[in-house]
Amino acid sequence: MRVFLFLCFVSITAFSQTVVLKNKVIDAHTNDPVAYANISFLNENVGVSSDENGHFSLQINKKLLKSKVHISCLNYKDTVVLASALQSKLLKLQPKLYELEEVIISKKANRELVIDEYKRRDIKSGFSGRKGRPWTVTKYFPYKKEYENVPFLKSVTVYFTSILSRKKAKFRVRFFKVDEKTGKPSEDILKENLIVDVKKTKGKIEVDVSKLNIDFPKEGFFIGLERIHIPYNFHERIYTKQGSIKKYKETIVAPSFGAVYTNDTTWMKSSGKWRKHYFAQEFYKGNALEPAISVTLSN
Repeated sequence: MRVFLFLCFVSITAFSQTVVLKNKVIDAHTNDPVAYANISFLNENVGVSSDENGHFSLQINKKLLKSKVHISCLNYKDTVVLASALQSKLLKLQPKLYELEEVIISKKANRELVIDEYKRRDIKSGFSGRKGRPWTVTKYFPYKKEYENVPFLKSVTVYFTSILSRKKAKFRVRFFKVDEKTGKPSEDILKENLIVDVKKTKGKIEVDVSKLNIDFPKEGFFIGLERIHIPYNFHERIYTKQGSIKKYKETIVAPSFGAVYTNDTTWMKSSGKWRKHYFAQEFYKGNALEPAISVTLSN
């Protein structure tokens, strides 16, 4: 009886130390739901994304209620609030205001050029992870003189690892300008939400962007792959550690983006900050890794 009471006390105590944050992210001007916004604790590996209707749910330790949370989404200003504020009222994001740029439509020929096309053997590793902090990983595309005759982006091909290539998943493709001072990604080039829904793939998916009228910037640009932490993307994996027969279970977030060798800097964004992303290079023959992305240009 004492053992039973002790176990009940432990269970109640453990439960009382956690709290579930349930809320909705909306547009501050229109009150419309904001889909796939990333909600991340600044100094903790804890985060989630809002769903198609702006809702999110996250279980945290009560100690984190005094911690700061960063909220970000395409076309909205970054917002930082205390976690406790997420319990009391709807989370409103301020939309960014843009000046409309002139679009010149001209007759296009059938000239194309593919940049960085990969084979399956070129995929050396992957960008994957467990439930936690949402992130965006990027690849830099420098401008070359040979692109003058094919200056428009026709399509973007994203490659995956074999581990999660058959898992359904949604992710966001983003295009970033280059910061002149630091060389890291800066503001978004594309103002539209480009959500890719991967239901069945043979290791890659081609995304048509021809109607978006994206011109290859002379200073180059970054393509970003943003993972979205929603239940649709969660998959359980059972594995064993080397030298052990014990089975472990974890929740991973799809998709797992394919990675290739590079000598360039790979930039990754999490909790509202851009950071240089480093791998233990001894595992990759002295090479760093970047996401496997190819681009097709047209005129």
